[in-house]
Amino acid sequence: MLKVDAPVDSVLSEGRVLHPPDDPVRVGWWMGSSLAGSDQGATVLVGHVDTAAAGPGALFRLTDLEPGAEIILYTADDTEVRYSVIARTEYPKTGDLPAELFRTSGAPKLTLITCGGEFDGANQTYADNIVVTAAPAS
Repeated sequence: MLKVDAPVDSVLSEGRVLHPPDDPVRVGWWMGSSLAGSDQGATVLVGHVDTAAAGPGALFRLTDLEPGAEIILYTADDTEVRYSVIARTEYPKTGDLPAELFRTSGAPKLTLITCGGEFDGANQTYADNIVVTAAPAS
């Protein structure tokens, strides 16, 4: 269990780019996505893996989540919403993330996004996006 205790900020996308909050200890909820616990569509959360100035970010250990791991989110009114990890995938930043991760209809799911892969020190960026998808726990 990762035990991430991070405040959540609303974030917007700029074109096809979704930026996490500036503060690496916070997580961003993409305003175009479903709310946690909704009966359809993806709830999309994004956060930093780390920063040079602050060290590990809220989603630093996202790569530790394996299929079957439990994720518990708490909504603004402190309602507990449980998910079960179904996949962890690494996508090169040279391409777009699949649209399926951001869908607003269909079965409910949780999408967590952070950076990962090889670090490019010259450009101060990671080569990949790490994406964990989870389904509502039964």
